[in-house]
Amino acid sequence: MPVKVLEGIRVLDLTHAHAGPICTLFMGAMGAEVIKIEPPWGEMTRIFPPLVKGVSPYFAFLDRNKKGITLNLKDPRGADIFKELVKRADVVIENFSPGTMDDLGLGWEALRGLNPGIVFASISGFGQTGPWADRRSFDPIAQAASGYMWLMKDSINPEGPPLQAPEAIADTIPGFTALIGILSALIHRSKTGIGQRIDIAQMDAMIGVSQSLAFWTIARTTFHRAVSSYGVGVDGCYEAKDGYVMFSLPPGRITEWFKELVGREELTLDIVADWVARRSRDEVVEQLAKAGIPVAPVHDLDEVLANEQARAREMFVKVEHPILGETMLPGFPIKFSENKGGVSTPAPLLGQHNEEIYSGLLGLSREEIEELKKEGVI
Repeated sequence: MPVKVLEGIRVLDLTHAHAGPICTLFMGAMGAEVIKIEPPWGEMTRIFPPLVKGVSPYFAFLDRNKKGITLNLKDPRGADIFKELVKRADVVIENFSPGTMDDLGLGWEALRGLNPGIVFASISGFGQTGPWADRRSFDPIAQAASGYMWLMKDSINPEGPPLQAPEAIADTIPGFTALIGILSALIHRSKTGIGQRIDIAQMDAMIGVSQSLAFWTIARTTFHRAVSSYGVGVDGCYEAKDGYVMFSLPPGRITEWFKELVGREELTLDIVADWVARRSRDEVVEQLAKAGIPVAPVHDLDEVLANEQARAREMFVKVEHPILGETMLPGFPIKFSENKGGVSTPAPLLGQHNEEIYSGLLGLSREEIEELKKEGVI
């Protein structure tokens, strides 16, 4: 049986909401032992609506492949227990407001004093330094601050208000940025034995992947003209007889192939719209794909679930949840030649693995665990 790529790596996950949990979701899928540490009352996304049988689908999605324990870090005994866990861990990841871990006596200096090889990653809205470091943030705040909402408006309705992306893009990209940083730090540690502090800001991560900001910084005075010439053309989203189709026509041979297909030397929006409107969605997709033109039907979510390509790539998996029963959830998008990464366990119930971790890893007796529970430490 092949070893999973992160097998043997133990992660202490203090994160909540989205940006941190999606990072550790992927680490767990790659074989790391992820121990999700929540306060005794549970983390905020356990109650994110709409609840199904008292369970948040949001939490069920983001917190798979993790073991769950409860621990009150504000209690001195809870902080001491956490320190013992740190001595046995490889990674600590948190997304509290900057300074919170230091206030708890669990900041970078304290943790690396306990374990010089620890990789300590923090995700926040604006980073651990700078004039905005103390500001709180969620996904839409980062979308706004990074210019992403302005770009959404500018590409869809320049005269309208800023637009928020429907998915938590400014949580997901920072989460993946943190994942890259953690994996890189683990490689560095394998060579040096030394851990690292990783500081990820949502705003930084969004700026770091913005090609439009690259256009702006290179040619600021002609930015709008550059964006227009980049985006104007006859490619885009068109309505067929029974649905919508999206295709791209970059300058060069792909556009020439399209002209040959529709039998036109010059293209206008009306010509293309009429050509698409006279055909079914599948017919348009089949003809364009055969001609080598990037194209896809605009799927609704039921169609995504049924899509033959997504299913061939195992992008939906069945997970047996102790309350919800069998659920279908998005699968693991990284494919390894030697390892099968993917979802295998559901998100933990609150404190589900307390006995396993506190007894099996720290050696506490059942009586000690019960006493800590009664006193609100776990």
